[in-house]
Amino acid sequence: MSNSHLSPVHSTPALRLPLRRLFGVSTFVAIALLGVLVACGAPEQPATPAGVSPMPAPTTAPPTATALPRGGNLTIRLAADIAELRPWHPRTRGEEQLIALLYSGLTRLDGTLAPQPDLAEGWTASADGRTITLTLRHDAVWHDGQPVTADDVVFTLNELRALEPTTALLAGLQRMTEVTAPATDTVVVRLDERYAPIFSLLTAPVLPRHALSGRSLADLNAWEAPVGSGPFRLERREPGTAITLAANQSFYRGAPLLDRVVFVVAPDAQVAASALQNGQLLLAELPWNEGRALTETTPMLQTGAYAENGYYFLAFNLRPNRIFSDLRLREALALTIDLPRMIQEATNGQGMIIGNSAAPGSWADLTSPPTTTVDLDRARALLDEAGWRLPSDGMVRQKDGVTLTAQLFVRADDPRRVRAAELIAGAAEQIGMDIVVQPADFATVIRSKYAPPYDFDLLLGSWINGVADPTFGDYAYYDPDDFALFHSSQINQGVADTRPVLNFVGFSDPVYDDQAGAARQLYDLTERAQAIRRAQERVALLRPYLFLWADRLPVACSARLTTLDGPVNLATPNYLWNIERWYVTGEG
Repeated sequence: MSNSHLSPVHSTPALRLPLRRLFGVSTFVAIALLGVLVACGAPEQPATPAGVSPMPAPTTAPPTATALPRGGNLTIRLAADIAELRPWHPRTRGEEQLIALLYSGLTRLDGTLAPQPDLAEGWTASADGRTITLTLRHDAVWHDGQPVTADDVVFTLNELRALEPTTALLAGLQRMTEVTAPATDTVVVRLDERYAPIFSLLTAPVLPRHALSGRSLADLNAWEAPVGSGPFRLERREPGTAITLAANQSFYRGAPLLDRVVFVVAPDAQVAASALQNGQLLLAELPWNEGRALTETTPMLQTGAYAENGYYFLAFNLRPNRIFSDLRLREALALTIDLPRMIQEATNGQGMIIGNSAAPGSWADLTSPPTTTVDLDRARALLDEAGWRLPSDGMVRQKDGVTLTAQLFVRADDPRRVRAAELIAGAAEQIGMDIVVQPADFATVIRSKYAPPYDFDLLLGSWINGVADPTFGDYAYYDPDDFALFHSSQINQGVADTRPVLNFVGFSDPVYDDQAGAARQLYDLTERAQAIRRAQERVALLRPYLFLWADRLPVACSARLTTLDGPVNLATPNYLWNIERWYVTGEG
């Protein structure tokens, strides 16, 4: 993660809605629209392929090939209309998904969020890692029939590099010093240094030079020229109502099995939930309460949840003059907290316990959360060892005449965080540690704790990993790099240091530095994963944070939806990654 990936303005569920700029659509209009589209959910061919013969008698002739199950239209809830489309800058979940169907990048992320070849069928790197040569596919064409060439890639990357770097994606692309096309199927990218996260950033949608040359991307609304090379093309857009995509029959990984995908604008979550139940919608992401209710009451739906690209944590101030600079105190507090119970109570079941900063279930989620988190005897022994002892007539430990009291700052506008903080403070009482919960305004108090002079002992905070937009935790360009959070180079060095550094706890560990630095430079994914694992292990051991939870985001889909690879995997945020292999069965 570069410095600009992460933002401490992680919204509560109640506060998240305005950030998505939802458009108002009446319940009546939404229901009427869904009624019109229900017919789109029925497959145009039966799920069992026609022409498949019964088991033949033994013969030397080859068996008859099984036809692929083609046909059917997929209806997806769109929580907000998309009035302006910038393919490199999704600001909502619906926009992120729509862009993924319309456009392709040099790379793409698979179901585990690992970068894989896409328009680039492969690449090689120079010995110093600063020159990457990508070989393009020969069979990719734009939706208007023109071939995708290296000139399109050079045009796209150079135009994006020319934009003001207001997002982490655009800032990351600034690491490119030159992009050239020595041949129609070859692109050479030169970097200012070896940088492994570049392969996630290269999922940025490649844009058609012939359709956009001469236009300013800064002012572009791609609805004016919606030409991509993805598995679906724009068929029709009805502002405020629906966006219909038709299958791209020339798609290079094979024509999609679905005929079309219809994004239905349905801001009202209850309307969307009802439409799922009666089959008018086939897939929808829903708020936690509606999603949980569907799971409990509608067994014919396939339900699941993926983790939001952001998480909550308890941060310890590790600076020498602070109580929690002693690892024994950090470990003692961690041993008093029943994390599963605390998270369940504070989040009403939405929180998923985590053990590291990587997206849960991703290729880089390599350090499991603790299964047993309470050991009061061990916690008390650690405090005794550190010199903090209970007086004979008191409930709070002391050392050299100082009581073991700490301030825990938390956003006052988030009841879930406040409740979690209260539960942590209550747990700490069991070992003679006095934690005073300080609910405070984010803008005037909490934000200041992330900056000098770092006046806090404990902070219950959160990060949202917005690469495309700092206010939205997209997964379009996901990379697990947490260098910015924990590397010692990211500690503020004093008054003259004006960098927007994120290592606000003052964590410094040479072993972590070595492994996190290696993880940024290793292009082989297996080798990189090993370095990430070792870096995560150091963070887990030394506890600059006590990782708490990531929010589950519910998804539900019709049981009629399936794929050639098996059931739709709703546990990954990138469940549409194999959309060209989805189809709708004939069973109602």
